[in-house]
Amino acid sequence: MTANSTSAPTAGAVQDLLPEIHQISDEGLREAVTGIWLRAWRSSVWERLEDVPKSPDLPVWRTLTVHSRSVARIAVQMADTVRELHQVAVDRDVTLAIALLHDVCKLHEFEPGSDGGARFSRTGRMYQHGFLGAHWMLEAGLEEDLVHAVIAHTPHSSVVPRTQEAVLVHYADFADSDVQLLDAGQRLFCKRRS
Repeated sequence: MTANSTSAPTAGAVQDLLPEIHQISDEGLREAVTGIWLRAWRSSVWERLEDVPKSPDLPVWRTLTVHSRSVARIAVQMADTVRELHQVAVDRDVTLAIALLHDVCKLHEFEPGSDGGARFSRTGRMYQHGFLGAHWMLEAGLEEDLVHAVIAHTPHSSVVPRTQEAVLVHYADFADSDVQLLDAGQRLFCKRRS
């Protein structure tokens, strides 16, 4: 077991694997983000959060937690830039929360595969990507704008991002995903039509 390895789903383990949560200044929002990840983990088939893949199409070492961290960092840097250079009002805490939660549903959309990798679960084949995360966010009492952004982040959704924060997370997710896809020799999201 490595220093970053976890064995039990706890709030501390979630925050250790997603330290960007600590950048959320609003304590209630920070606790909600941690709680949603914890709920998803505890109710999933994944024993270790760090084993959940970013995608079954990528090597197993491309993990969901690292992707979520990267999207959060990219989105916040974009938020800071548009706020400074364009004077566009962007809420940093909201951007971080959306970025950290945009793919939390993958804890249920994927399951370990027999080949040591991952595959889509029944849930992953039955529900639109983002649905479960949005559902958990609503249950946790998060604002509609945050829930909307999680639904709108994916190209599988017919919903278009309608807030500045939703737009930033949408493109941060695409950028991080396409960098990984290019590295793995896969087709880029920016070139997919459906």
